[in-house]
Amino acid sequence: MNVEDIVVNLIALHGGELVGRTRLQKEAYLLHRCGANFDLPLPFTYHQYGPYSFALADGLIDARASDRIDIEERRGSYGIRYAIFRSKGDHDAHDGLGDLSADRVRSLLAHMQEVSDIVLELAATIVFLREDGGYEHAAAVQETTERKPLKATAERMEQALALLRNLGLEPAAT
Repeated sequence: MNVEDIVVNLIALHGGELVGRTRLQKEAYLLHRCGANFDLPLPFTYHQYGPYSFALADGLIDARASDRIDIEERRGSYGIRYAIFRSKGDHDAHDGLGDLSADRVRSLLAHMQEVSDIVLELAATIVFLREDGGYEHAAAVQETTERKPLKATAERMEQALALLRNLGLEPAAT
């Protein structure tokens, strides 16, 4: 499975449509941390909205160039641009993502769909700081709050932590 396949399968496992680059990036990262274990290097770095993979962004371009997905650009209510990704293939033909079965991916995505993009960003940032940044869990939560003060309201942080529990990404008790 190459990066283009990951992008195409992720969109297909969304029922053929996924809205937003940030959502795609954060979901791919969290699925990676949930055990997808993609068979290739898919490096994530810290970016403005949390974990980000330049390879994944390139995979979107490649999938569009290969005519495997459509990308529709729109402007939101505040003039901010966003993208809608649509797969062109069979939405049920995919085996899953990496080491995760299609059913497991859909189950994890269902939890992610229950939260806003901001909450998803906060949850992914907490995990990134903990797993890739070397922070202890409590320190990762605090650092996320400090890095994203306008987004990290008490309610959203509570939702982000609940999402991590639902995904099985809560740190083990010591």
